[in-house]
Amino acid sequence: MNRNYQYTTINNPNLAIPTQESPAQPFGYYLDSKGDGENSITGVKIQDMYLPNFSIRISEGELEQEGVFVNTSAEGLDLLGTCLFLKGSVKTSVNKNNEGIVSFNGSQNFKYDPNNIFVHTSPANAPFHIAHVSVKPAYLFEFLPENERWAEVLQKKVQNGESFVGDRYTPITLLQERALQNVFNCPLTGKLGQLMIETSLIQIILIQMHSIYLSKDIISVESGKRDMEVVQGLKEHLNKTFLEDHSLDNLAREFGVNTSKLMALFKKVFNKSIFEYLSELRMDYARELLQEKDYLVAEVARTLGYKNPNHFSSAFKKRFGFCPSQVR
Repeated sequence: MNRNYQYTTINNPNLAIPTQESPAQPFGYYLDSKGDGENSITGVKIQDMYLPNFSIRISEGELEQEGVFVNTSAEGLDLLGTCLFLKGSVKTSVNKNNEGIVSFNGSQNFKYDPNNIFVHTSPANAPFHIAHVSVKPAYLFEFLPENERWAEVLQKKVQNGESFVGDRYTPITLLQERALQNVFNCPLTGKLGQLMIETSLIQIILIQMHSIYLSKDIISVESGKRDMEVVQGLKEHLNKTFLEDHSLDNLAREFGVNTSKLMALFKKVFNKSIFEYLSELRMDYARELLQEKDYLVAEVARTLGYKNPNHFSSAFKKRFGFCPSQVR
């Protein structure tokens, strides 16, 4: 990591994936890192994880001046990379002054950079949380769909050593968010834990590549940046307030759009309605109360605002396929 009067440069390599026979680092554990070996910049935390077929670097913090993430060490140029921008706006371009494409909270992209030409620029005083995953091309190609034009093009570009990046950032889906929980907080350890994390990463990357290279039914970053800010803000709001009573009119008023547009945006990005998502959040919380807090079914029903416990039990069974009494 280096400083000058204009911006801060942060080394952003594709971390080398150690061999399984003689790994340089233990598999499946997050290790604190100082990046390129110099003293860490104040306000930035970096952690690395190594797996048999992947490596992960998590960068989180806030810079006092503009930051530039670049592979200064030219490490892991033969690896494919996926970027998950959980927080923060980052511009990806061929060089620092190009127009490039801009990420947003909860967005993602996929790249291959054997020529080391891409840089990611982050504005000053803006919190960021980035997960950068590297994977061996030969391993990932085993999971690509057959007879899909985009998969053939991707493999050919890798074979020819051509740098590429998705032409737009796409939103991280709810399915990917759930898979990310296994990556960040895997409930298993040892080889089973490693397998669970790698399986989750495959799921995340395949959904990502499909959305970037195949699906056209998305909101473009350039024309819909405000729309993406609205829908991501709404999701975060629901995550924090899912036990409250929500009406579509109140949500639309709070986020400054009409009800039809708000419903359509949320459905397009997350493939479910606002109230379907709210119901899932509430039922997941109910299951947690039953399993971990040892609540009675009637207590959980009251907590979620149900006047009739039978109505709660029906909603719970619809979500999970079994009654809440079976959880206890």
